Amino acid sequence: MFFVALGLSLLGMVMVYSATYRGFGAEYLAIRGVHVALGVLVFFAASRVRYTAWRKHAMWMYFGVLAALLLVLIPGIGQEVGGARRWFDFGFISLQPAEFAKIVAVLTLAVALSRIPPGSGLPLRPLAAVGALFILVLVEPDFGTSVVLLAGVAGALWASEVRTRDLVLCGAAGFFFLVMVMLVEPYRRQRFMTFLDPWSVADGSGYQVVQSMVAIKAGDFFGSGAGGGGQSAIVPEIQTDMIFALIGEELGLAGMMVVIGCFAFLAIAGFRISLHAPTVMGRCLAAGLTTMICVQAVFNMGAVMVVLPLAGITLPFISYGGSSLIACFAMVGILYRISEDSERAREAKPKRRSNASTHNNSRGRDWGTRDPRALRGRPPA
Repeated sequence: MFFVALGLSLLGMVMVYSATYRGFGAEYLAIRGVHVALGVLVFFAASRVRYTAWRKHAMWMYFGVLAALLLVLIPGIGQEVGGARRWFDFGFISLQPAEFAKIVAVLTLAVALSRIPPGSGLPLRPLAAVGALFILVLVEPDFGTSVVLLAGVAGALWASEVRTRDLVLCGAAGFFFLVMVMLVEPYRRQRFMTFLDPWSVADGSGYQVVQSMVAIKAGDFFGSGAGGGGQSAIVPEIQTDMIFALIGEELGLAGMMVVIGCFAFLAIAGFRISLHAPTVMGRCLAAGLTTMICVQAVFNMGAVMVVLPLAGITLPFISYGGSSLIACFAMVGILYRISEDSERAREAKPKRRSNASTHNNSRGRDWGTRDPRALRGRPPA
Protein backbone atom coordinates (compact mmCIF):
# COMPACT_ATOMS: atom_id res chain seq x y z
CA MET A 1 0.00 0.00 0.00
CA PHE A 2 2.84 2.39 0.80
CA PHE A 3 4.52 1.94 -2.58
CA VAL A 4 1.21 2.36 -4.43
CA ALA A 5 0.52 5.54 -2.43
CA LEU A 6 4.04 6.80 -3.11
CA GLY A 7 3.68 6.02 -6.82
CA LEU A 8 0.42 7.97 -7.00
CA SER A 9 2.10 10.88 -5.17
CA LEU A 10 5.02 10.94 -7.61
CA LEU A 11 2.55 10.86 -10.50
CA GLY A 12 0.85 13.78 -8.79
CA MET A 13 4.13 15.71 -8.80
CA VAL A 14 4.42 15.24 -12.56
CA MET A 15 0.80 16.22 -13.17
CA VAL A 16 0.93 19.27 -10.87
CA TYR A 17 4.08 20.47 -12.62
CA SER A 18 2.48 19.91 -16.02
CA ALA A 19 -0.58 21.92 -14.94
CA THR A 20 1.37 24.87 -13.49
CA TYR A 21 4.79 25.21 -15.15
CA ARG A 22 3.57 27.59 -17.85
CA GLY A 23 2.45 30.18 -15.34
CA PHE A 24 4.57 29.48 -12.26
CA GLY A 25 7.66 27.60 -13.42
CA ALA A 26 8.89 25.10 -10.85
CA GLU A 27 7.30 26.81 -7.84
CA TYR A 28 4.41 24.37 -7.45
CA LEU A 29 6.72 21.42 -8.12
CA ALA A 30 9.05 22.44 -5.27
CA ILE A 31 6.16 22.89 -2.84
CA ARG A 32 4.68 19.58 -3.93
CA GLY A 33 8.03 17.90 -3.31
CA VAL A 34 7.99 19.19 0.27
CA HIS A 35 4.44 17.88 0.71
CA VAL A 36 5.46 14.40 -0.48
CA ALA A 37 8.50 14.36 1.82
CA LEU A 38 6.34 15.36 4.80
CA GLY A 39 3.77 12.74 3.84
CA VAL A 40 6.39 9.98 3.77
CA LEU A 41 7.69 11.06 7.20
CA VAL A 42 4.15 11.02 8.58
CA PHE A 43 3.63 7.53 7.15
CA PHE A 44 6.71 6.17 8.93
CA ALA A 45 5.75 7.94 12.16
CA ALA A 46 2.20 6.52 12.07
CA SER A 47 3.41 3.04 11.13
CA ARG A 48 5.57 2.88 14.27
CA VAL A 49 2.67 3.49 16.66
CA ARG A 50 0.64 0.47 17.71
CA TYR A 51 -2.89 1.18 16.61
CA THR A 52 -4.24 0.33 20.07
CA ALA A 53 -2.09 3.14 21.48
CA TRP A 54 -4.25 5.68 19.63
CA ARG A 55 -6.96 4.90 22.18
CA LYS A 56 -5.04 6.90 24.79
CA HIS A 57 -4.72 9.92 22.52
CA ALA A 58 -8.16 9.91 20.86
CA MET A 59 -9.76 12.37 23.29
CA TRP A 60 -7.15 15.13 23.16
CA MET A 61 -6.86 14.69 19.38
CA TYR A 62 -10.61 15.15 19.11
CA PHE A 63 -10.66 18.34 21.16
CA GLY A 64 -7.61 19.66 19.29
CA VAL A 65 -9.30 19.22 15.92
CA LEU A 66 -12.58 20.57 17.29
CA ALA A 67 -10.80 23.73 18.47
CA ALA A 68 -9.06 24.09 15.10
CA LEU A 69 -12.37 23.80 13.23
CA LEU A 70 -13.84 26.51 15.44
CA LEU A 71 -10.86 28.84 15.10
CA VAL A 72 -10.69 28.54 11.32
CA LEU A 73 -14.21 30.01 11.09
CA ILE A 74 -13.18 33.21 12.89
CA PRO A 75 -12.41 36.14 10.52
CA GLY A 76 -8.80 37.20 10.83
CA ILE A 77 -7.69 33.75 11.96
CA GLY A 78 -8.98 31.49 9.21
CA GLN A 79 -8.09 32.30 5.61
CA GLU A 80 -11.04 32.83 3.27
CA VAL A 81 -10.68 31.72 -0.35
CA GLY A 82 -13.58 31.72 -2.81
CA GLY A 83 -16.15 32.32 -0.08
CA ALA A 84 -14.95 29.38 2.03
CA ARG A 85 -13.00 29.70 5.27
CA ARG A 86 -11.06 26.43 5.55
CA TRP A 87 -7.37 27.19 6.00
CA PHE A 88 -4.85 28.53 8.49
CA ASP A 89 -2.28 30.59 6.62
CA PHE A 90 1.14 30.46 8.29
CA GLY A 91 2.93 32.17 5.41
CA PHE A 92 5.28 29.38 4.42
CA ILE A 93 2.56 26.74 4.76
CA SER A 94 -1.24 26.52 5.02
CA LEU A 95 -3.17 23.97 7.05
CA GLN A 96 -6.66 22.63 6.45
CA PRO A 97 -7.99 21.13 9.72
CA ALA A 98 -10.95 19.45 7.99
CA GLU A 99 -8.56 16.91 6.43
CA PHE A 100 -7.40 15.76 9.86
CA ALA A 101 -10.94 15.89 11.23
CA LYS A 102 -11.74 12.94 8.96
CA ILE A 103 -9.12 10.74 10.65
CA VAL A 104 -10.05 11.88 14.15
CA ALA A 105 -13.76 11.22 13.52
CA VAL A 106 -13.11 7.61 12.51
CA LEU A 107 -10.61 7.09 15.34
CA THR A 108 -13.02 8.49 17.94
CA LEU A 109 -15.85 6.27 16.72
CA ALA A 110 -13.64 3.16 16.45
CA VAL A 111 -12.53 3.57 20.07
CA ALA A 112 -16.15 3.93 21.20
CA LEU A 113 -17.32 0.92 19.17
CA SER A 114 -14.60 -1.25 20.69
CA ARG A 115 -16.02 -0.63 24.17
CA ILE A 116 -19.63 -1.66 23.59
CA PRO A 117 -20.84 -5.28 23.79
CA PRO A 118 -21.81 -7.14 20.58
CA GLY A 119 -25.36 -6.59 19.42
CA SER A 120 -25.68 -3.20 21.11
CA GLY A 121 -27.45 -0.16 19.72
CA LEU A 122 -25.71 2.85 18.27
CA PRO A 123 -23.29 4.70 20.61
CA LEU A 124 -25.15 8.01 20.67
CA ARG A 125 -22.63 10.18 22.53
CA PRO A 126 -19.68 9.31 20.24
CA LEU A 127 -21.93 9.81 17.22
CA ALA A 128 -22.92 13.23 18.54
CA ALA A 129 -19.23 14.10 18.98
CA VAL A 130 -18.52 13.06 15.39
CA GLY A 131 -21.61 14.97 14.28
CA ALA A 132 -20.13 18.16 15.75
CA LEU A 133 -17.07 17.74 13.51
CA PHE A 134 -19.34 17.13 10.51
CA ILE A 135 -21.37 20.29 11.18
CA LEU A 136 -18.26 22.47 11.57
CA VAL A 137 -16.80 21.17 8.30
CA LEU A 138 -20.13 21.77 6.59
CA VAL A 139 -20.29 25.35 7.90
CA GLU A 140 -16.91 26.30 6.35
CA PRO A 141 -18.51 25.39 3.84
CA ASP A 142 -16.90 22.14 2.61
CA PHE A 143 -19.69 19.80 1.56
CA GLY A 144 -17.36 17.36 -0.23
CA THR A 145 -15.11 16.78 2.79
CA SER A 146 -18.14 16.47 5.09
CA VAL A 147 -19.53 13.72 2.82
CA VAL A 148 -16.18 11.89 2.92
CA LEU A 149 -16.16 12.20 6.72
CA LEU A 150 -19.63 10.65 6.93
CA ALA A 151 -18.54 7.89 4.56
CA GLY A 152 -15.69 7.00 6.92
CA VAL A 153 -18.12 6.94 9.84
CA ALA A 154 -20.43 4.66 7.85
CA GLY A 155 -17.54 2.31 7.07
CA ALA A 156 -16.54 2.09 10.72
CA LEU A 157 -20.14 1.42 11.80
CA TRP A 158 -20.66 -1.28 9.17
CA ALA A 159 -17.56 -3.16 10.38
CA SER A 160 -18.70 -2.94 14.00
CA GLU A 161 -20.87 -5.28 16.05
CA VAL A 162 -23.80 -2.85 16.28
CA ARG A 163 -27.27 -4.19 15.42
CA THR A 164 -27.89 -4.32 11.67
CA ARG A 165 -31.34 -2.75 12.08
CA ASP A 166 -29.83 0.30 13.73
CA LEU A 167 -27.19 0.57 11.00
CA VAL A 168 -29.82 0.50 8.24
CA LEU A 169 -31.96 3.14 9.95
CA CYS A 170 -28.95 5.34 10.64
CA GLY A 171 -27.76 5.00 7.04
CA ALA A 172 -31.17 5.91 5.64
CA ALA A 173 -31.40 8.94 7.92
CA GLY A 174 -27.88 10.06 6.99
CA PHE A 175 -28.58 9.73 3.27
CA PHE A 176 -31.81 11.71 3.55
CA PHE A 177 -30.03 14.41 5.55
CA LEU A 178 -27.25 14.74 2.94
CA VAL A 179 -29.79 15.06 0.12
CA MET A 180 -31.61 17.80 2.03
CA VAL A 181 -28.34 19.65 2.74
CA MET A 182 -27.41 19.46 -0.93
CA LEU A 183 -30.77 20.75 -2.17
CA VAL A 184 -31.24 23.52 0.39
CA GLU A 185 -28.07 25.45 -0.53
CA PRO A 186 -28.49 27.19 -3.95
CA TYR A 187 -24.95 26.60 -5.22
CA ARG A 188 -25.09 22.89 -4.34
CA ARG A 189 -28.47 22.57 -6.02
CA GLN A 190 -27.04 24.29 -9.09
CA ARG A 191 -24.15 21.81 -9.18
CA PHE A 192 -26.62 18.94 -9.20
CA MET A 193 -28.70 20.48 -11.98
CA THR A 194 -25.52 21.14 -13.95
CA PHE A 195 -24.59 17.48 -13.59
CA LEU A 196 -27.91 16.45 -15.14
CA ASP A 197 -27.30 18.54 -18.30
CA PRO A 198 -23.87 20.26 -18.33
CA TRP A 199 -23.98 21.14 -22.03
CA SER A 200 -27.01 23.37 -21.56
CA VAL A 201 -24.90 25.65 -19.34
CA ALA A 202 -21.53 25.04 -21.01
CA ASP A 203 -20.67 28.76 -20.87
CA GLY A 204 -21.70 29.11 -17.23
CA SER A 205 -21.87 26.67 -14.34
CA GLY A 206 -21.17 23.71 -16.63
CA TYR A 207 -17.97 25.16 -18.10
CA GLN A 208 -15.63 23.22 -15.79
CA VAL A 209 -17.09 19.76 -16.37
CA VAL A 210 -17.60 20.35 -20.10
CA GLN A 211 -13.95 21.33 -20.49
CA SER A 212 -13.04 18.26 -18.47
CA MET A 213 -14.89 16.02 -20.91
CA VAL A 214 -13.22 17.76 -23.85
CA ALA A 215 -9.76 17.22 -22.31
CA ILE A 216 -10.40 13.52 -21.64
CA LYS A 217 -11.71 12.98 -25.17
CA ALA A 218 -8.64 14.68 -26.63
CA GLY A 219 -6.38 12.26 -24.73
CA ASP A 220 -7.73 9.24 -26.63
CA PHE A 221 -6.07 5.98 -25.50
CA PHE A 222 -2.44 6.91 -24.85
CA GLY A 223 -2.74 10.68 -24.40
CA SER A 224 -0.63 13.57 -25.65
CA GLY A 225 2.27 12.85 -23.30
CA ALA A 226 3.33 14.46 -20.03
CA GLY A 227 3.49 18.22 -20.45
CA GLY A 228 1.40 18.18 -23.60
CA GLY A 229 -1.92 19.00 -21.96
CA GLY A 230 -3.86 22.24 -22.10
CA GLN A 231 -3.99 22.33 -25.88
CA SER A 232 -7.58 21.17 -26.37
CA ALA A 233 -9.29 22.57 -23.27
CA ILE A 234 -8.70 24.95 -20.39
CA VAL A 235 -10.00 23.28 -17.23
CA PRO A 236 -10.35 25.49 -14.12
CA GLU A 237 -8.73 24.15 -10.90
CA ILE A 238 -6.93 21.52 -12.94
CA GLN A 239 -4.09 21.08 -10.43
CA THR A 240 -6.51 20.30 -7.59
CA ASP A 241 -10.11 19.11 -8.07
CA MET A 242 -9.83 18.36 -11.80
CA ILE A 243 -6.37 16.80 -12.06
CA PHE A 244 -7.86 13.52 -13.27
CA ALA A 245 -8.90 15.34 -16.45
CA LEU A 246 -5.25 16.25 -17.04
CA ILE A 247 -4.30 12.60 -16.54
CA GLY A 248 -6.87 11.67 -19.17
CA GLU A 249 -5.55 14.26 -21.61
CA GLU A 250 -1.82 13.59 -21.16
CA LEU A 251 -1.80 9.85 -20.31
CA GLY A 252 -5.01 8.85 -22.05
CA LEU A 253 -7.42 6.10 -21.15
CA ALA A 254 -4.47 3.84 -20.32
CA GLY A 255 -3.23 6.25 -17.66
CA MET A 256 -6.71 6.68 -16.23
CA MET A 257 -7.14 2.91 -15.94
CA VAL A 258 -3.79 2.59 -14.15
CA VAL A 259 -4.86 5.21 -11.59
CA ILE A 260 -8.25 3.53 -11.11
CA GLY A 261 -6.46 0.20 -10.70
CA CYS A 262 -4.20 1.67 -8.00
CA PHE A 263 -7.17 2.89 -6.00
CA ALA A 264 -8.88 -0.49 -6.48
CA PHE A 265 -5.78 -2.13 -5.02
CA LEU A 266 -5.82 0.24 -2.04
CA ALA A 267 -9.50 -0.59 -1.49
CA ILE A 268 -8.97 -4.36 -1.61
CA ALA A 269 -5.88 -4.21 0.61
CA GLY A 270 -7.52 -1.87 3.12
CA PHE A 271 -10.71 -3.92 3.49
CA ARG A 272 -8.65 -7.11 3.71
CA ILE A 273 -6.73 -5.56 6.60
CA SER A 274 -10.06 -4.72 8.23
CA LEU A 275 -11.37 -8.28 7.88
CA HIS A 276 -8.22 -9.74 9.43
CA ALA A 277 -7.87 -7.21 12.26
CA PRO A 278 -7.66 -8.91 15.68
CA THR A 279 -9.87 -6.41 17.52
CA VAL A 280 -13.09 -4.49 16.98
CA MET A 281 -11.17 -1.22 17.15
CA GLY A 282 -8.72 -2.33 14.46
CA ARG A 283 -11.49 -3.60 12.22
CA CYS A 284 -13.57 -0.43 12.50
CA LEU A 285 -10.58 1.88 12.15
CA ALA A 286 -9.28 0.12 9.03
CA ALA A 287 -12.74 -0.02 7.44
CA GLY A 288 -13.40 3.66 8.13
CA LEU A 289 -10.06 4.89 6.80
CA THR A 290 -10.25 2.72 3.68
CA THR A 291 -13.81 3.84 2.99
CA MET A 292 -12.77 7.50 3.17
CA ILE A 293 -9.92 7.05 0.68
CA CYS A 294 -12.13 5.09 -1.72
CA VAL A 295 -15.16 7.38 -1.53
CA GLN A 296 -13.04 10.49 -2.01
CA ALA A 297 -11.32 8.96 -5.05
CA VAL A 298 -14.61 7.76 -6.55
CA PHE A 299 -16.32 11.14 -6.09
CA ASN A 300 -13.39 13.03 -7.59
CA MET A 301 -12.92 10.78 -10.61
CA GLY A 302 -16.67 10.41 -11.08
CA ALA A 303 -17.14 14.19 -11.11
CA VAL A 304 -14.35 14.65 -13.66
CA MET A 305 -15.92 12.03 -15.94
CA VAL A 306 -19.39 13.54 -15.25
CA VAL A 307 -20.89 10.36 -13.85
CA LEU A 308 -21.31 12.00 -10.42
CA PRO A 309 -22.09 15.58 -9.38
CA LEU A 310 -19.12 17.87 -8.78
CA ALA A 311 -18.18 17.69 -5.09
CA GLY A 312 -15.13 19.96 -5.00
CA ILE A 313 -12.75 17.48 -3.35
CA THR A 314 -9.20 16.51 -4.22
CA LEU A 315 -8.01 13.22 -5.69
CA PRO A 316 -6.12 11.44 -2.87
CA PHE A 317 -2.31 11.40 -3.23
CA ILE A 318 -2.42 13.09 -6.66
CA SER A 319 -4.08 16.51 -6.40
CA TYR A 320 -2.15 19.54 -5.18
CA GLY A 321 -2.73 20.12 -1.48
CA GLY A 322 -0.42 19.50 1.47
CA SER A 323 -3.00 18.78 4.19
CA SER A 324 -4.81 16.24 2.02
CA LEU A 325 -1.60 14.43 1.08
CA ILE A 326 -0.29 14.28 4.65
CA ALA A 327 -3.65 13.03 5.95
CA CYS A 328 -3.75 10.32 3.27
CA PHE A 329 -0.24 9.11 4.13
CA ALA A 330 -1.23 9.07 7.82
CA MET A 331 -4.18 6.81 6.95
CA VAL A 332 -1.94 4.41 5.04
CA GLY A 333 0.53 4.39 7.95
CA ILE A 334 -2.23 3.43 10.40
CA LEU A 335 -3.49 0.73 8.03
CA TYR A 336 0.03 -0.64 7.71
CA ARG A 337 0.38 -0.86 11.48
CA ILE A 338 -2.99 -2.62 11.86
CA SER A 339 -1.79 -5.15 9.30
CA GLU A 340 1.50 -5.66 11.16
CA ASP A 341 -0.23 -6.10 14.51
CA SER A 342 -2.72 -8.51 12.95
CA GLU A 343 0.15 -10.64 11.65
CA ARG A 344 1.74 -10.71 15.09
CA ALA A 345 -1.60 -11.72 16.58
CA ARG A 346 -1.91 -14.64 14.17
CA GLU A 347 1.62 -15.77 14.99
CA ALA A 348 0.87 -15.62 18.72
CA LYS A 349 -2.43 -17.51 18.47
CA PRO A 350 -1.09 -21.09 18.80
CA LYS A 351 0.59 -20.15 22.10
CA ARG A 352 -2.76 -18.99 23.52
CA ARG A 353 -4.78 -22.09 22.66
CA SER A 354 -3.78 -23.98 25.79
CA ASN A 355 -6.81 -22.55 27.56
CA ALA A 356 -9.80 -23.16 25.28
CA SER A 357 -12.31 -21.38 27.46
CA THR A 358 -10.21 -18.23 27.57
CA HIS A 359 -9.76 -18.37 23.81
CA ASN A 360 -13.46 -18.85 23.10
CA ASN A 361 -14.54 -16.00 25.37
CA SER A 362 -11.99 -13.41 24.29
CA ARG A 363 -14.06 -11.63 21.63
CA GLY A 364 -13.94 -8.34 23.48
CA ARG A 365 -10.21 -8.34 24.14
CA ASP A 366 -7.16 -7.65 22.06
CA TRP A 367 -6.00 -10.65 20.02
CA GLY A 368 -9.43 -12.30 20.42
CA THR A 369 -11.06 -14.12 17.55
CA ARG A 370 -13.92 -12.65 15.55
CA ASP A 371 -17.02 -14.42 14.34
CA PRO A 372 -17.61 -13.43 10.66
CA ARG A 373 -21.28 -12.78 11.39
CA ALA A 374 -20.27 -9.94 13.69
CA LEU A 375 -19.17 -7.94 10.63
CA ARG A 376 -22.82 -7.16 9.92
CA GLY A 377 -23.77 -6.58 13.54
CA ARG A 378 -25.08 -10.08 14.27
CA PRO A 379 -23.55 -11.62 17.38
CA PRO A 380 -22.67 -15.31 17.18
CA ALA A 381 -25.18 -17.83 18.48
